[in-house]
Amino acid sequence: MAISKMCGKFDTFWRFFPDKLKGSEYDFKSTFFKEYCHNNNNNNCESDINKITAGCLRLFNDMFGNYGSSFDSKTYKDETVCIMIWLGHILSLKPHEGITNLMNFYYKHIENNTEYTNRKVNNETYDSYKNVIDQVKDYMDINISHMSKFYELLKLLCDMNTAYTNENNSKYSEHVNKFGEEYEKLLNDNDNIDESPYSKVLLVLSKYYNNFEIGRSYKNISIDRPSLPTQKTVKKVNVEGLNETKTTESLIKTDQSNLVTTTTISNTILPYSSLVNKLIAVLSIVVAIAFFFGISYKVNNKELKKNYYIYANITKKIYVSYHFILVFVIWISETISKTTFKRNAKKIKKKMDYNI
Repeated sequence: MAISKMCGKFDTFWRFFPDKLKGSEYDFKSTFFKEYCHNNNNNNCESDINKITAGCLRLFNDMFGNYGSSFDSKTYKDETVCIMIWLGHILSLKPHEGITNLMNFYYKHIENNTEYTNRKVNNETYDSYKNVIDQVKDYMDINISHMSKFYELLKLLCDMNTAYTNENNSKYSEHVNKFGEEYEKLLNDNDNIDESPYSKVLLVLSKYYNNFEIGRSYKNISIDRPSLPTQKTVKKVNVEGLNETKTTESLIKTDQSNLVTTTTISNTILPYSSLVNKLIAVLSIVVAIAFFFGISYKVNNKELKKNYYIYANITKKIYVSYHFILVFVIWISETISKTTFKRNAKKIKKKMDYNI
């Protein structure tokens, strides 16, 4: 069935079976599907699920059971997929216990329902509505929360059909562009995996778009439309972002290297400072001992007491020796420290140059 005929049937159906909630409830017109309500041997559909089941039967009858319905068994499958898209969207509007995908609905309300198993299709290829539905069972294992995405594309196809029929060029172009945008989103969706139910449903909608001109009389507006993408868009890698990340990592490593280098230099200087302090302390002890020996010598040696000049001369020599030794030790310590520091500094500089 061409998209023009299928959308014509959907347009009539939507007037009595709105696809939006009124407040928080469905707004179905019971007179439209009452003859399809056969629960407890009466024609009343009391629950939402019974109303939806009856509405689905009415839609199948409009598509396949009446004179003027599709006679091409090759297209029955695609038309049934569109009915399943509608069904999934309607079920997604409100929660229904035990129904998260169309297969749940199939096993509970279609598989053993005589209204689906006994009603005949206007075609010799299929003997019942259920037999047609069974051809698309592998399309139905999709969470009903996703079906509204496909339903939007179905609605856009029918909006395109209405705009073209009314020769409204601006509206037609608007719906064409919107269809292309939404189709590309679904094509690039992570759920779109090759040979999955998701990809199969999307393929059916793309065929209706590509064959939009089939079965219609041409109007005074252009029927042209851009081709749909057939492959997922390759995600571009942000090279600039990667370079910035690498630069940041390099700076961090450099800072860490500088920190280690600074610590190494500090650790190199501290031991030699400690060495100088120790040498000065030892020297002070030596001089102090020599000084006390000098005092002892002065007090106890009577001969030295008589000869003060000798004592004074010895004390002076000790004092001069003290200063000489002190200056010599300091010079030696500083020379050693500077030489060692320079050597270590050269080694550290080489390491830093290598890291850079």
